[in-house]
Amino acid sequence: MGKISKVFSLLMILLGGILVLAWAGTGYAIGLYEEGIEENCDSSVGTLAQITDWDDGRCDDAREDKEALERYRPLAGVAGSLFVGLGLIVLFRT
Repeated sequence: MGKISKVFSLLMILLGGILVLAWAGTGYAIGLYEEGIEENCDSSVGTLAQITDWDDGRCDDAREDKEALERYRPLAGVAGSLFVGLGLIVLFRT
């Protein structure tokens, strides 16, 4: 039973680490989206392209993607921290 719990705890720590990295990666991606939207969509040329529909909806798609990442980010951070914490607890208790 001891080996199974150690393997399980290591898998939980690994999964939690991946989720924490995903949390950090989404923060970086959100920053890139904000820069791109600011440069390409919120400028006068970008506004004109949106009004005339020359951007083919890319600005709206970018804003929707950024909002989806913003919704996912807290979940990834909390779940990653929880998995790492529980994995460490199980590892040290065995």
